[in-house]
Amino acid sequence: MDIRIISPTEAFESCYRQYIEELGEEERYPMPMDLAYRDFPALIQTLEDYEYGLNLPEGLVPNSTYWLICNNKLAGVANLRHDLNAQLIHAGGHIGIGIRPRFRGVGLGALLLAYTIEKAHDRAIKPVMVHCYQDNAASVGMITACGGRLESQIELNDKIVSRYTIFR
Repeated sequence: MDIRIISPTEAFESCYRQYIEELGEEERYPMPMDLAYRDFPALIQTLEDYEYGLNLPEGLVPNSTYWLICNNKLAGVANLRHDLNAQLIHAGGHIGIGIRPRFRGVGLGALLLAYTIEKAHDRAIKPVMVHCYQDNAASVGMITACGGRLESQIELNDKIVSRYTIFR
């Protein structure tokens, strides 16, 4: 299996659109997957701007997006928040991950999370906070496989959010 992690690029526009279509009505993760994408070059520019803290909507912090490419298909997306505001400390954390449905269950989420943790460390982010819903067994497994230690849990919109810290 040919696997690489890249910065967003226009070269994967059709794969990105297929990923969104495959998600259907499923809630999209991480946050950049909810951005407008009809004008794909504008989406790529927005993601680049966000990395440099430019043109950020209110409440958004500078962040970097990474695409997991598997056999030349977009298989997953990670988003690294460079700083945390009060809302992200409460629920959200530093990293959001999403894996395309057809690529789930083979460990790609843990691989993408481990890569993104290293990128966080490159930015001197330590410890790294990662949150997920308590009932999302795949996310819990991915986070703990990457060294996540459960710190606390909170109720949010009738669901329990587990808040993990990664020190490695």
